[in-house]
Amino acid sequence: METAPSSFRINLFKYSGVGLGIAVSGQKDVPGVTITAVSKGSKAEKSGLVEPGDIILEVNNIDVTKMDYTETTELLKGLPVNTNVDLLLKPREGYVAHINSILSNGTMRTKRVTIRQKITMQSVKSSFKRFFTRTSLKTSLNEYPLQINQPSKTDSNKNERTKQSIYLNGQENGNVSCVGFRQENCSNAPNDTPLARPCYKMATDNEESQDDGRIIQINHSMNSVVQPLIQKSSYEKLEEKNVDGKIHIHCEETKLIPKPEQCKLPAVPEEDGDRRHVTTSATTKRFLRLKNVMDDGIVFTDTLHHKAIEPMECTSGRCLASVMSTAPQRLPGEPREKQELLAHATDFLEQYYASFKRLNTQAHQKRLEEVIASVDTTGSYDLTSSELTFGAKTAWRNAPRCIGRIQWSKLQVFDARHITSTRGMYEAICNHIKYSTNKGNIRSSITVFPHRREARHDFRIWNAQFIKYAGYRQEDGTVIGDPSSVEFTKICERLGWKGKCGRFDVLPLVLSADGQDPDLYEIPPELVFEVQIKHPRYDWFSDLGLKWYALPAVSEMIFDCGGLEFTAAPFNGWYMGTEIGTRNFCDTGRYNMLQIVAEYMGLDTSTTSTLWKDRAVVEINIAVVYSFQSVNATVTDHHAASESFMKHLHKEQAVRNGCPADWVWIVPPISGSLTAVFHQEMVNYKLRPSYEYQENAWKVHVWKKDRDQNRTKQVGSAKKRILFRQIARTVRFSANLMSKALTKRVKCLILYATETGKSEHYAGTLSQLFSKAFDVQKMCMEEYDVSNLEHETIVMVVASTFGNGDAPANGEMFGRQIYAMAFPEEVNRGVQKVNAYLYKSLSTDEMVLPEGLPPKGAAGGKSDALERKASKTSMLDQSGSLSNVRFSVFGLGSSAYPNFCAFGVLINRLLQNLGAECIQPMVQGDEMGGQEGAFRKWSNSAFKSACETFCLSEHIDNNPDIDATDQSWSADRFRLTVCKDAQEYDICTGLSKLHHHRTVVPCTMLSRTQLQASKSSRQTILICLDSEGADELTYMPGDHIGVFPVNNTKMVDSIVARLDGVPDPDVVVKSETLQYESGPQDTVQKWKTNDRLPICTIRTALARYLDITTPPTQSFIGHLAELATDEVERKALHVLANDSTAYEEWKFESFPSIVDVLEAFPSVRVVASLLVSELPLMKHRFYSISSSPQAYPGQIHMTVAVVQYTTKGGKFHSGVCSSWLNTMEEGTLLPCFVRPAPKFHLPSDDSVPVIMVGPGTGIAPFRSFWQQRKVDKYWKPTADTAKGQLPFGPMQLYFGCRTADGDNIYKEETSTAKAEGVLSSVYTALSREPNRPKTYVQDLLRQNGESIYYNIVGRGGHFYVCGDVSMAADVFIALEDILLNNSSMTTEEAKDYLLKLKDTNRFHEDIFGVTLRTAEVAKKTRLQSKDHRNSLTSVKHGDKEDREMQHRDGNNTENGSSVCMDEFSTHL
Repeated sequence: METAPSSFRINLFKYSGVGLGIAVSGQKDVPGVTITAVSKGSKAEKSGLVEPGDIILEVNNIDVTKMDYTETTELLKGLPVNTNVDLLLKPREGYVAHINSILSNGTMRTKRVTIRQKITMQSVKSSFKRFFTRTSLKTSLNEYPLQINQPSKTDSNKNERTKQSIYLNGQENGNVSCVGFRQENCSNAPNDTPLARPCYKMATDNEESQDDGRIIQINHSMNSVVQPLIQKSSYEKLEEKNVDGKIHIHCEETKLIPKPEQCKLPAVPEEDGDRRHVTTSATTKRFLRLKNVMDDGIVFTDTLHHKAIEPMECTSGRCLASVMSTAPQRLPGEPREKQELLAHATDFLEQYYASFKRLNTQAHQKRLEEVIASVDTTGSYDLTSSELTFGAKTAWRNAPRCIGRIQWSKLQVFDARHITSTRGMYEAICNHIKYSTNKGNIRSSITVFPHRREARHDFRIWNAQFIKYAGYRQEDGTVIGDPSSVEFTKICERLGWKGKCGRFDVLPLVLSADGQDPDLYEIPPELVFEVQIKHPRYDWFSDLGLKWYALPAVSEMIFDCGGLEFTAAPFNGWYMGTEIGTRNFCDTGRYNMLQIVAEYMGLDTSTTSTLWKDRAVVEINIAVVYSFQSVNATVTDHHAASESFMKHLHKEQAVRNGCPADWVWIVPPISGSLTAVFHQEMVNYKLRPSYEYQENAWKVHVWKKDRDQNRTKQVGSAKKRILFRQIARTVRFSANLMSKALTKRVKCLILYATETGKSEHYAGTLSQLFSKAFDVQKMCMEEYDVSNLEHETIVMVVASTFGNGDAPANGEMFGRQIYAMAFPEEVNRGVQKVNAYLYKSLSTDEMVLPEGLPPKGAAGGKSDALERKASKTSMLDQSGSLSNVRFSVFGLGSSAYPNFCAFGVLINRLLQNLGAECIQPMVQGDEMGGQEGAFRKWSNSAFKSACETFCLSEHIDNNPDIDATDQSWSADRFRLTVCKDAQEYDICTGLSKLHHHRTVVPCTMLSRTQLQASKSSRQTILICLDSEGADELTYMPGDHIGVFPVNNTKMVDSIVARLDGVPDPDVVVKSETLQYESGPQDTVQKWKTNDRLPICTIRTALARYLDITTPPTQSFIGHLAELATDEVERKALHVLANDSTAYEEWKFESFPSIVDVLEAFPSVRVVASLLVSELPLMKHRFYSISSSPQAYPGQIHMTVAVVQYTTKGGKFHSGVCSSWLNTMEEGTLLPCFVRPAPKFHLPSDDSVPVIMVGPGTGIAPFRSFWQQRKVDKYWKPTADTAKGQLPFGPMQLYFGCRTADGDNIYKEETSTAKAEGVLSSVYTALSREPNRPKTYVQDLLRQNGESIYYNIVGRGGHFYVCGDVSMAADVFIALEDILLNNSSMTTEEAKDYLLKLKDTNRFHEDIFGVTLRTAEVAKKTRLQSKDHRNSLTSVKHGDKEDREMQHRDGNNTENGSSVCMDEFSTHL
């Protein structure tokens, strides 16, 4: 629901018999109609959002401010029942209203607030600005002046307080809304005013308007007719004076034009029944009724024509509807004046920002200011890439003569505005032809060259079409070839081209750049896709020798967008069969094949009564369609095209309330009344942006050579005088050169979302690969403006998943925004939020769609984009908002989680639902194994698909593998350089630079306490840190602390000892990379600092910045193989580097660190620059904070499980961070930062029940909860019921461990908290207690199911889970069982209820990756690794019972929690 100070949007349901529940009446002095009453008991009354006096501005996005009362009520009555109606309302005059939405007890409540508005000086000025601005945009330059009529002396004598009348063509201006205007009958209207209508009066100097105790007086000096396009300064120079307590506003500098008696107004036809006729855009507010004469039930009401900013060529005395091509409206070669340009630019920017609901936002205003400043300074401005794409598509959408506009959103826009020469134009055109032809599967596209900035400096394509056949006139007057090309063929011949005098000779391209003389270029024959015409039944048809080209690319029209004129903007769609068969082959002025074919058919051509023409033309059209289909060339028949246009017409009526259409052009040249469009009434009008006709280039070009002889008039003169041969150049480029021209012109957006940086790293690698063939932009999702998405060409997504299916923090908003794009109605209705759909969609194999939408694979389903095939013979395909976008998704996650790669899956499916084309199926990279191989395979395949899509196939051969990127290490391109006299950063500053989105600060360790009994086989410690009052470490109970550990000293020393060519590992160095740069003459090489690591010593880098415990990647092992001196070791390393199955087996058996690898392969020469550039960065470890900031001010507590394990091969390992914490001395500094967890905080209402489930170290955050509750109870020991206070709700803890004596950490604290009434109950599940059955937390939940049901459902309680993902899944199932057993819910309803709890933030999860658990996951992924090479996963062994002893020593996997080296091998 939109909210704004002056207007707001609501949604009402129109019931049968009851209607909307409102009554309306007309009010003449304000726009629209006014709501006079709200029916009691109606939905409108119960919502509280509608009040009497509200003004209706829009109905279902139809602007009713330009309609009278009758028309608006007709519109309201005509709305179908049992549907939602969208109303834009404005409060009554003098008031403002806004909508507040608040979340109360898990329910979203909406409330309207209405307050009285004070009249201010600014509001008066704004009213004047709106009036003049709207007048200038809605009125033509040469017609319909705003008139001010002077009263006669007789009238003046009758009344001392004389009045001046302002009216627009004899009727009121509906846009006037400023104080001081009122409506009165105009007795002094001009005699030629056709209708006696009321007009607006403006008070004179002696007349005052009073409101709310303030006096506002408006002075004016307008005493003639005001020019429609008023100068900007005229409404900025409103002078304010305060005289005797009165505010005076004086409007000056109004530009004047002739007096009223010199202006003629067009006549308004009378109404014909219920038909409403438009006169001009300036004089009418009516909507047009357009009927379909074959179906009386179909009536369109067109209001879009009001947005036409230019009158049609037709006048009251003549109609030009059937004129083939009208003359250009503007002088050739002349750019627009600043004032006119700004008017068009303003209107275009309003359209652009309204298209993605950003109208009148700060971004809109800022952009408008930029355009105004540019026009004021340079006389012109430039469109952004997104604006250009929007404008080009909208121009096709607005083209009234095009029958195939249903595909308008799929137009591919190539931006060639950087080109300055004809050679560049030629390269771009060749690539346009190559891309659009697409081996016959035609793709709609446009290439836009620079716009007109100066007179006679245009970029022009002299050809009418890219591909057209020559016409040679013979001495006897006959023509060989295409007669329509005779004149242009002569031009080409005089430019030096020699034709072969054949019937189907392809003309060369004639191009001129920046107003210079033209150059001539031949089109490579391999680019011209021609179809030999044959007939399915008549074999003799092939003997006619007919053929035609498959690509109809119009190149002589001008693209008018935002006031800018792009004189060279060639575009193409695909052919309708009749364009070739009927017009090109049968017109007497073209190939004139009709009688020849008739004679071959044996028809009687002596008389027309035999209808031989009709029979022959049908067979010719059959031959054309059949021939195109035979070679898989795109073509549509005229019946399918007509049906598609009718579908487009219906869609446009629903979206834009109208569709400009030229009936004469829309109706196909044959079959007339047999087509659907023949019977449809249409209205033609001009909208901007648009494609317009312009003069032939050779008729207006001013030749630069021999200019003094005025070569413009000499085109037809003798060749020896014009010297065309001297200025002509015929060039043919190879296919490789053409593809290079397209490189960097096709844009590729790479989006990533990450928690730990892994996705960002992969996105960077992908960017390096794609930059070899595309113009790449890499962005984080949170930095990207989603409104630009529909204007992108290629979108590659690298998305991690955090937690149990959640989006990373920097991807969450992006996910919500594209979800809103896919299902705007559902989001507005608030049916469900994104998270619920995400969880539910991934619980099955299908994408969960909103109510009423079919599932994937069903007829009309939205999720089957991959299965849809573009029809070559039909134009009926629907297109979504992203139909012109190609995409592919790589998801990162851990298969240990139930919702594996959930966020990536969601993004992939939403993009499909929005109509985007997937060029490579989504691949899921598993953190448990095979992720790097999966990424490499996906990225190479995606790159190949993208190159093939955009005809860049040679880049595939040049880039066979992703390892060839510029960032891949090689000894001659990477080096370490000593930094003399430089000091390395302190560790916190260095880490902050390394992780630029984090501010790392030091904490001091105060104490370490062993929590488990000495007899336990495990260790869990409590670490107490001193935050030293750092503001960056402010936290709330439930938040996380991130810790950067230190690598084991012995491991670091072991690596240092193996370094080759490093005399001193304790000298400060920096990493440098050899890069190529373009110099004035040639490409040069320069060493540039690599900012991957801050400057530091090699020892510091190995100890603090680099991860030396994670198994090396396959690419890293490949580098080691090249550095091995022993042939046996080299071969073994090559196997591991190239055989993914062998690599996964090796990693599973040994889980080797880089130290282990170097020990196993002693001949490897260890190069320091390799380690610095290729080893992964040290990741922070997250721990749930185990303390309350109010209970322990200035301290942060952590509960940590110490990890130690032995691999299957017998190698002992210990966790990096937990072992470091377990051995450090008190007083040691820890680099830390706090990560908020707003979804895991205590409820704001203390009275609701809190249920906490946390086995093992999952109890960590709940320790902060009960400490905080204790503090809260201290400050509020008893509830004051008189003040409405409620007592504290119950707080229950469910804890799980192995044995009561050895593993029940915090037993004493929980007992004390229970005794003090802080915890109402504590339940402990024991899974290894002697002589007792194994019990888990989910078992205890089921035992207390009735109590849990009451606290959650009956009392609105909150449920918290912290621990391993497997445990969390079991708890979720237990809750479902509790709901089923204690209510009448079905299984599906129980799941939906839990999803609702998550959406309303009452079901809280803080879960982390695999730790001491899950044999089932290990077995599954191991089997997959053996069955499927190069892509699958391997995880560790473990016993299901181990799940309850969880810990937080983790390096966040990209599935978002705390599994890492420490946990990865705990149970190996």
